[in-house]
Amino acid sequence: MRRTLAAAVALVFAGCGAALLVWAWRFDGAWFERHSVVPCFWLPPSPALHFSVRAALAIAGLCCVLLAPATVRFVERPGAGAATARICVAFALALLASESTLRLLDGKTAFWRSAKIEFRIGRPDPRFGWVLLSRRSTVLQVSHFRPIRYTVDAWGDRSDAADHVPDPSRPSIVVAGESVAAGHGLEYADSLAGVLERDLGVQVVNVAAGGYGTDQAALRALDALARLQHPIALVQTFLPVQLQRNVQDYRPRLVLRDGALVLAPAASGLFAGTRLRDLLVNEIPVLWDGKLRESLAVTAAVVRDVAAKARARGAKPLFVVPALDSQRDLGWLIRALFEDQGIPAVVLPVDSAHILPYDGHPDAEATKVMAGEVERALGLQVAAGR
Repeated sequence: MRRTLAAAVALVFAGCGAALLVWAWRFDGAWFERHSVVPCFWLPPSPALHFSVRAALAIAGLCCVLLAPATVRFVERPGAGAATARICVAFALALLASESTLRLLDGKTAFWRSAKIEFRIGRPDPRFGWVLLSRRSTVLQVSHFRPIRYTVDAWGDRSDAADHVPDPSRPSIVVAGESVAAGHGLEYADSLAGVLERDLGVQVVNVAAGGYGTDQAALRALDALARLQHPIALVQTFLPVQLQRNVQDYRPRLVLRDGALVLAPAASGLFAGTRLRDLLVNEIPVLWDGKLRESLAVTAAVVRDVAAKARARGAKPLFVVPALDSQRDLGWLIRALFEDQGIPAVVLPVDSAHILPYDGHPDAEATKVMAGEVERALGLQVAAGR
């Protein structure tokens, strides 16, 4: 019996080692680019990351394979059961200590999110995950760089005045998306919405919020369209990094069920609320094949849905894809999400020299160029005298 158990344990070790070695072999540059860099990073990771991860997988695999014979001797020796029990208890205590330590470092929001701008000037929301606090102006500063004022109006959207209330009867452009659309690191006048408003002389309602996935941005955009009587256009930014956000389950999110988009609640259950699970499931920067397919499917459905509903309201849909000069070919992604679905999209290169050093987002000059490309793509004329 003990010999059979020892053989089974050895087989498990060897199997795990073989699987890790296979993963290390598959984890080549092309796979890393498609499954990690593109869907999980806005700013490019260190070139050493790929080598480090691949080496770690290979070393772990070799260790498992080489340790397999030793597990046979361990299981067969007297007292192995008690030693195994002690190891299991130690492992369980280590997990408990890790979870407790992570919770000591944060409050209701995990510390790896709580420092982000959207959580410092926002609040949780049962439908959108989080929204900005309305009628509030907050000045935030990073290190010794200049302070930035983030002002949120009566509708809960970034604006130039806390007491501003959009006029539903005015012709309006809706700007949706994530932190690039929200204008992180920029004063409102220099943000995409601020430049469009100044150039075109029309009302711009900016429903973007930092950290949003494509689904959150689309839900906010559709709510804004429903409140406006004369929407002209819907401009929504899309970053490839949103592919990971679109399958994170720590928040409510849109999922596909029987081909239809439905709003699913945040993950629940015994372990769903643990910080360790959150890190392992939502924060490791890689999308395995199944998750990548799931994300591409739901993202394509979301952009298709929001574009159709914008057109139904008489608004021109336009997706804007800022792309760093360090990012490689995104053609496959643009084709899958936009071109093959007949959805207007413009890819706008952003020179890394125009990335804010204190914020990691496009600077005022890059954003102004972005606004000009949006105006041309929509066929809108700059107001006289502006």
